[in-house]
Amino acid sequence: MLFSNLLPSLLPIWMASIILIVVLSTFTKWPFISGTLCGVMLVSFCFNSLFSSHESEIPVQKQFKAEIVSLVSTNSDWISFDIRVISDQYQFYHSNYRLTWQQPPEVKVGQVWQFTARMKPITSPLNQGGFNQQKYFLSRHIVAKGRVKQAELVDYNAPLRQKIINKMAPILQTRSNGAILKALLFGDKSDLSPTQWQQLRQTGTGHLVAISGLHLSVVFGLFWFIFRSGLQFFPSFSRRNILIAMVLAALMATGYGYLAGFAIATQRALIMLLILIVLTMVNQYSSPWQRLTWALFAVLVIDPFASLSAGFWLSFSALAIILFTLEYSVAKAKINRADSESTLNDPKNPLEISHNEIELKGIKVNEPYTQNLSLLERLANRYQDYKNKLIGFWVGFWSIQWRLAIGLGLMQAILFGTISINSIWVNLLMVPWFSIVVIPLSIIALVLNLCLMFIPMTDELRGFIGEKLMSFADVALTPFQLLISGSDHWPLSLIHLSDKLVISIMLFILGIFLMMWAVNTLWRLAVGVLCIPLLLYSWVSFYSSPTQLVPSWQVHVLDVGQGMAVLIQQGNRGLLYDTGAAYGDNFSYADRVIIPALNAKGISKLDYIIISHDDNDHAGGLDALMKQYPDTHIISDSFESHSNYSVEDGRSHNSCNNHQFDWHGVTLRLAINAIAKNDNNRSCIAFITDGQHQVLLAGDIEKSSERYFINNNMLSKSDILLAPHHGSRTSSTEAFIDAVSPQDVIFTAGFANQYGFPKNDVVDRYKMRGVETLVSGTSGQISIDFEPSTYTIRQYRSDIAPFWYNKVFRFGEKVKAE
Repeated sequence: MLFSNLLPSLLPIWMASIILIVVLSTFTKWPFISGTLCGVMLVSFCFNSLFSSHESEIPVQKQFKAEIVSLVSTNSDWISFDIRVISDQYQFYHSNYRLTWQQPPEVKVGQVWQFTARMKPITSPLNQGGFNQQKYFLSRHIVAKGRVKQAELVDYNAPLRQKIINKMAPILQTRSNGAILKALLFGDKSDLSPTQWQQLRQTGTGHLVAISGLHLSVVFGLFWFIFRSGLQFFPSFSRRNILIAMVLAALMATGYGYLAGFAIATQRALIMLLILIVLTMVNQYSSPWQRLTWALFAVLVIDPFASLSAGFWLSFSALAIILFTLEYSVAKAKINRADSESTLNDPKNPLEISHNEIELKGIKVNEPYTQNLSLLERLANRYQDYKNKLIGFWVGFWSIQWRLAIGLGLMQAILFGTISINSIWVNLLMVPWFSIVVIPLSIIALVLNLCLMFIPMTDELRGFIGEKLMSFADVALTPFQLLISGSDHWPLSLIHLSDKLVISIMLFILGIFLMMWAVNTLWRLAVGVLCIPLLLYSWVSFYSSPTQLVPSWQVHVLDVGQGMAVLIQQGNRGLLYDTGAAYGDNFSYADRVIIPALNAKGISKLDYIIISHDDNDHAGGLDALMKQYPDTHIISDSFESHSNYSVEDGRSHNSCNNHQFDWHGVTLRLAINAIAKNDNNRSCIAFITDGQHQVLLAGDIEKSSERYFINNNMLSKSDILLAPHHGSRTSSTEAFIDAVSPQDVIFTAGFANQYGFPKNDVVDRYKMRGVETLVSGTSGQISIDFEPSTYTIRQYRSDIAPFWYNKVFRFGEKVKAE
């Protein structure tokens, strides 16, 4: 099932019977092949079950009945929430939708509504370094997204979990750390602010507020101690009390998992815990690795799409690292004990080992010898024993912590392209604090508040007592909140890594790990080759000029929906043409796509930003980029109209009109139709050439500007053309296409956009001249690598990340007038 993530496409449903025959026939002789095919078949079956009735049948306007399963976010007067579609048609999995609703009535989890909504596909912009939203949607079984037009409440039957959350919400809202407490108790992180999320990422402490193995283990241990202590009043010489305490503690841990919504990390930890309890009750031994494998199996069978979630990989990676560390520590302790015993039995020095040295080596002293000691010596030995245990605990904890920091840091780098250096010492302080203080106090406060619900008293008194009980947990979180709130000013708070550096680090760590287990020098030299890429990357980064070492240059047409953003790259330097759109104060393609792409490409210096014209889909992200890259040089003829900055602010900025300059071996020639009245027609167009190849970025120019450039002999043949105005009928005249004569044309248009760009007749106009056509919304990010004699075009969905979950998901489209 994990292997299926690497496939370009899943199996069609008609192959199920054939695959089943192969699975059964290979089960005995080749179980690995049989299991792999069985896993792929199960994932394919679940995928086809989700999309069989949606991919081609969802109209733009759809009526359906659905239950609200979770509230995602609130933005101004908009809310976002997930629903489960209620259908009479049987499906293996229920289909979920992600909906937005402007100025809604009171919406609660568990409500059933009759919705009328304008639906869209889950297909989203895909770029290197950016958030893969459609992969995230698939991991949550979301097959469509839409905007509510009308809705009528049909029924409301809140589940028990939601009733408890509703009861606790007023109490948590009065606490200064209420958002973190809500995440700790119910797995609901919707109240965490963007600032808090950033602080959690910077300190590597996000796992402390995501209910996982740590939390369930503490809850199980807490209630096992409580029940075990209580059962001492009913003594028994059998294992009865121990088993009863384990069952009751397991029920409490399961209830906690239910309140947490059974997230992936919670599922994994709970399954492992229950397996351990059952095996203990039947006196059956199993290794930690066997329990981890069974937990992995159970999680994937329950949800075959679980592995598409980042939390899945972080959760299982963390436990694997812990098990490996414990196994290594036990093996090392056995070796040390064997060495100690051999030294003790050495006939050459039988009397040279003192009693304290024997104690330090962990060898038990004979009872008669202990009884001959004085009281002071016994106290000293007891103190030494506790001291050694405490030191051993902290040494073991540190060994786990630094391995977790490296392992999860690498996993975080792979998944998100970032790493937190400060996570080691922060977790060294906060993991014990949460385990011993925060989680027990929070759980005890929750249980006591639940008990208060069954005691007859007024709501005011119940709320007052509940707030006082929760205040202890709130105070316990204060040191944590104070610590992470200062992370914005820490050096190296969050390091962004390029894709090349991440791969180099992965190979380096793999090489070091294999060298530790290599059997001879020849094998060490062979696996040592894996360390070379990181050494070369470091040498290039610190001792050379990347722009001199890279003979090629790249153009990355970023997928920013219905808009434009083109990145030109030379080594670690970049030049940007247009910035994509921004909507309100909380969303910008600059933050969502462009800045992550710059980080993923290892671009540390953005030299220029060229703004074609004022439209939001071309200039909306300028302010966000200027904040991130304050030394960037702006080229625009309408700088102040689409920016919060002015010329007086000292921002370096030039006009586009007839501007030409060299940029690390590449020449840029900018032009504008100075007599045009229309904003689109005043777009700044850019010719980019290295002497062998040329790219034309045409902005949103329309027919009149195309004629202006033709009549003034300002156009020249180009290899690559970014089609003007996203493929609208207002542009791309036959005369313009002939004047530019491109080999490839790229339309910067969002998938299934409301305007229907690019228009079919415009696309046909290019195809009739033998021009290859690409659409950013369909291809995702489009990268063109220019070499001295040729160039190569790579598309995200088919070349850069050609996996089944990145494909385009289609359904009916309805277009708006241009």
